[in-house]
Amino acid sequence: MAPTASSPELAALRRLILPAGDLLLEGLDRVHTFERKQGTEFVTETDHRCEEFVLAGLAGEFPGDAVEAEESGTAAGATGRTWFVDPLDGTTNFAHGYPFFCVSAGCADEHGLVLGAVYAPYLDECYLAGRGLGARLIRPRHGLERELPRRTPVALDAALLATGFPYVRDELVDRNTTLVADFLKAPCHGVRRGGSAAVDLCHVAAGKLDGYWEFRLRPWDTAAGTLVARECGVLVTDAAGREDPVPSASILAAAPRLHDQMLGILRRRAIP
Repeated sequence: MAPTASSPELAALRRLILPAGDLLLEGLDRVHTFERKQGTEFVTETDHRCEEFVLAGLAGEFPGDAVEAEESGTAAGATGRTWFVDPLDGTTNFAHGYPFFCVSAGCADEHGLVLGAVYAPYLDECYLAGRGLGARLIRPRHGLERELPRRTPVALDAALLATGFPYVRDELVDRNTTLVADFLKAPCHGVRRGGSAAVDLCHVAAGKLDGYWEFRLRPWDTAAGTLVARECGVLVTDAAGREDPVPSASILAAAPRLHDQMLGILRRRAIP
């Protein structure tokens, strides 16, 4: 059986993630310089600033762990653990002043995900999870903190869903748009497109959403949110239903019962 996370590690992660989110708020609504990446994807100076802060914090709090970060790449470690860091998940939202963005950091060892934190500062929502320790929602500006309960079964006709679209606007956009229509006509209560995979996963964990699917992501998009979701009893697989320690090529996260129903629709479209 995989060992659980430790409370001191969660406390250290909390000390790191909250000021990182504050850095994002400091950069919101400012004029930004952009660096083009691929398709419609770009990076701002706030991405770089926040990533530098998080990497320095990880080096201090978790020395020896490897890091795979969105902007600066991979740094080797000696502990057998790797952090997946997205300093600004939802860069497009952030650049437009749309408040659905976050900083995300998730750690995996040889047994799978062990620690995760997602902080959406504008929403005042910080999610922390440790393997075997459950997940918590912290709302710093409201002075609130609570354990997240386990998700109970949800039927598709009572579910609110979310999805996302890749930066490269190829045939996968058409295929996923067809899936949106499939779910709307199933029917479900609705399909949302927030623009941050990490926040969507945490919202499934917290019961604000019931299911979420997306294609062509990266590990730093999904690692932390996946652990938060799994610690709340959410089923998280790839879009074909295969278990993956850190799903990223595709992902399906849903409450019990709903996962099977969503998987059936995804399989009918044969999207890998």
